[in-house]
Amino acid sequence: MRTNQVFLLLLTLSFFVGCNSNNFEEHQIGDNLIDESSEVVLIDSLTIKSSTVILDSVITSRFSNAILGRYQDEFLGDVKSEYYGVLDFKGGFPKPVKKVDNVSVKVPIRFDSLVFMAYPNKEYFGDTLKVQRLIINRLTENIKLPDNENFFYAHSKFDYNETPLLDTEFFLNPVKQSDFDDVIDSHGKNQEIDYYGEYYGKGIYIKMDDEEAISLGEEIVELVNAESDTVVEPKHWHKYIKGLVIRSGDNNSVMWKVPIGDNKVRLRLYYSETDYEEAGRQKFHDFPIVLAGTDESWTFTNYLSDRSSTPQQLDKLEEQKNDLESDETDNLTFIQGGVGLYTKINIPYIENLKTLGITGGVLRAELRMYPKNNSFDDELFPLPPAIDGQTNLLLYNTNEDNEFKSTLPGSNNTPLSFVLMKNYQNKNETYYTADLTSYVNNILVNGKEYEDAILIGFPLESVGNTYDRLIIEDDPSSDFRIRLKVTYVIQR
Repeated sequence: MRTNQVFLLLLTLSFFVGCNSNNFEEHQIGDNLIDESSEVVLIDSLTIKSSTVILDSVITSRFSNAILGRYQDEFLGDVKSEYYGVLDFKGGFPKPVKKVDNVSVKVPIRFDSLVFMAYPNKEYFGDTLKVQRLIINRLTENIKLPDNENFFYAHSKFDYNETPLLDTEFFLNPVKQSDFDDVIDSHGKNQEIDYYGEYYGKGIYIKMDDEEAISLGEEIVELVNAESDTVVEPKHWHKYIKGLVIRSGDNNSVMWKVPIGDNKVRLRLYYSETDYEEAGRQKFHDFPIVLAGTDESWTFTNYLSDRSSTPQQLDKLEEQKNDLESDETDNLTFIQGGVGLYTKINIPYIENLKTLGITGGVLRAELRMYPKNNSFDDELFPLPPAIDGQTNLLLYNTNEDNEFKSTLPGSNNTPLSFVLMKNYQNKNETYYTADLTSYVNNILVNGKEYEDAILIGFPLESVGNTYDRLIIEDDPSSDFRIRLKVTYVIQR
């Protein structure tokens, strides 16, 4: 009888590439739940088909972070961003009023300088030791949502003035650059302690010496002196300053994040008042980039991706419905934020698990995938971040057209996500794992269409606001290929 059972088991496993039918020692915690007449079998060589998918559209608006810069990747090519922002005027910029002999007098001002300021959150991606180029242009058309659209996308863009307000080089290692002392903002608040205490060592501070910027600063001061509605009423201001685009140079080597809001990215106009006893004391007014101006003119990021130089010929990826199989890309699959690359896996013969015995079931199903060795490092291209091992790499149900159907369910009604198992001693043994037990059992009960599959990547609603990426090994002959490890209980 025992011989017949073994023969039946080996015959059934011919549906798979290979198997391991030794008793599974890792499940000691479940020994008291498994009848002594049962056998626990580990199958880790189910056929898996993998490929890479690119999204047709990636939402990049309404995020609280701006992504700036560029990086060059030997696997993914050249990726560059352009950030389109709405410039606010922080409650208006009225002409200053002073008491002279107990009489309120409106005091003219004169322009001193215009400065670009930003406070990166230090989540840099790439080589920060190289000089970076920063370019800011003034838009020539208003940022406005297209008809019947609620978002801007990675391919959205607007026209801008070719002459920049700022075109400079700098290091993403902020240093003390200010020569200004004892400055007061346009609402009369002394900013010396607050501003300098916050700024030094944490921000970017670049004086805008380009002719276009000086002209803009002088023009704004003229409007203030003329008491124009342009610098008092938001609707007039946003017609005057339609917005800015912040761009990077073609030789930049790093992408970086900057929070939007709370004055974290702004132009600062320094000025001096005239014609009274304190004339000459330097003051300023801030013009912050905000999430939205009037008429839902949300800020957004445009991504430019050139994959033509990739050895894996990822430039073949053009439409979401057409994925690129891993055997065409050096047995690799890819996940990339911003651009919107997802890894797709299909397990075509998974229903054959039902033929392992008259009675039985899946005790555990674990999906593992390994980052390609030498495709990541902690300094330049770190792995996607994980908190206590938990990542934001999600798993989605999909079909032959690579449509997003639903997330796979995890615990506590939350989406299932991968856990990073980092090996600090042997980096090539670092891997990601996800518990697919419920997914597999559901297929064994309800069946599966042949083309039904899983898409793996960053959350669909936030993929447009990350530059993280992952290169996944899937060489069929490698021990580090994508695999599903199924622990199956067979009743004797």
